[in-house]
Amino acid sequence: MEGIEAFVLPFELTNGNTGRGGKWFNSAKIRKHFEMQLRLIYPKRKPFDFPVVVHVTRVLGKGQRLWDSSSIGRGNWKEIEDAMVAIGFFHDDSPKFITETRFFQDPDRKSLGPVIEVEIFRERDDEKANKNH
Repeated sequence: MEGIEAFVLPFELTNGNTGRGGKWFNSAKIRKHFEMQLRLIYPKRKPFDFPVVVHVTRVLGKGQRLWDSSSIGRGNWKEIEDAMVAIGFFHDDSPKFITETRFFQDPDRKSLGPVIEVEIFRERDDEKANKNH
């Protein structure tokens, strides 16, 4: 994979332990909140015109502990990703444009956290072919 962009978002990744309550407007409200903040940081974006793989790293803050690996991607990342679509990072979040999202945690940079590090990679054609088998 070819790394094409890396940046840090000044947001805290949540693990979704509080649940969503089955109400879509809660997640829509959260997405709008992230969208407004992202528009301040990235006022103009052009979406990638090729498939990408996204790595999301939860950089822990002071006093935070590592979560179970299955908890990393189940919280507010979906709303953040949807906000990134809304401001033009991606055409949409379908597999046509985001083929894979991987989640990581970093307990070693607590002075920086809590933040989210995002790395975007261009998926090569040979990698795509291997996934389809």
